[in-house]
Amino acid sequence: PPQAFKPLTSFENLQKRIAGPDLVRSVAILDVLICHDGIMFSSWWHKDLPFHLAVLGFYGVMLFFVLSGFLIGTIMLDLLERGTSAKGWAIFLIRRWMRTLPAYYAWLFALLIPLAYFGPYGVTWDEAKRVLPWFLTLTQNLGWPMVSNWYDATWSLCVEEWFYIAFPALLLTLLVCRLKPNLAFGTALAVFFIVPLCWRLFLPTDVNWNEVISKIVLCRFDSIAWGIAAAWLYRCKPAVTRYSAYLAALGTVIVLTVWWRNTGDNALWPSRFGAMGSFDVVGFGYALCMPAMMRLRRLPPLIGPAVRSLSTYSY
Repeated sequence: PPQAFKPLTSFENLQKRIAGPDLVRSVAILDVLICHDGIMFSSWWHKDLPFHLAVLGFYGVMLFFVLSGFLIGTIMLDLLERGTSAKGWAIFLIRRWMRTLPAYYAWLFALLIPLAYFGPYGVTWDEAKRVLPWFLTLTQNLGWPMVSNWYDATWSLCVEEWFYIAFPALLLTLLVCRLKPNLAFGTALAVFFIVPLCWRLFLPTDVNWNEVISKIVLCRFDSIAWGIAAAWLYRCKPAVTRYSAYLAALGTVIVLTVWWRNTGDNALWPSRFGAMGSFDVVGFGYALCMPAMMRLRRLPPLIGPAVRSLSTYSY
């Protein structure tokens, strides 16, 4: 069709780059760095990082997931509207892989070299060899906890990569079954909300939240699905942009309230609900901010280059 020749939406175009996604990605990476590096530096001084700073890693990764869902959801909606063939979807998937997997595999083998020649750090060489097939296939946390604490920061990348495969695969299957595009997209989106929640609910109640519930791929698909839902609403209901500032304010209040209040005896909800539903509450809050993000076209000259640089490197 004629629309197939139009360029796909791009969020990395240097000439037409939108400042909003850069700013959001920068906030997300700062949250993660404060958490990880803060814990490391605090341990050097034999102190604990304050809890509200230690949990910023969760909020940073959640923001990355929702942003990623919004950006790839926008591209997938472009492909869907054009009636793109399976080949077009395959090209989309390969482009996603080429943005992430080369760096992943480069670091995987870079970490093996000193382990093989200079002795164990974190794990032994035999342990690394045992778990290497899992890391090579990005299955180290597919439906189970991480198989090793070596290279364990890759858990979030596995969530992203399997989402890139699973969502288009289900969507194309529904289209082959002759569902209308909007119905197929909505059905796929519903599945990616329902399955992770059910998976979390069927886990034993005494499992470790940080190592099991929050890091298993199939438990976290709904985190990205919130971004997809925001992209769909933004595309199908353009009028939402008129209220983007109010939505962003509401979303910010939700996230900040959960971050500040959901601790100790004054927690907003019982621990069981928090373990199961916190992903969706925070994801919903971030999703409300996405339309306003798209309206932010430029940043002040003093901070614009710094934000763009930080965003590019974190990506």
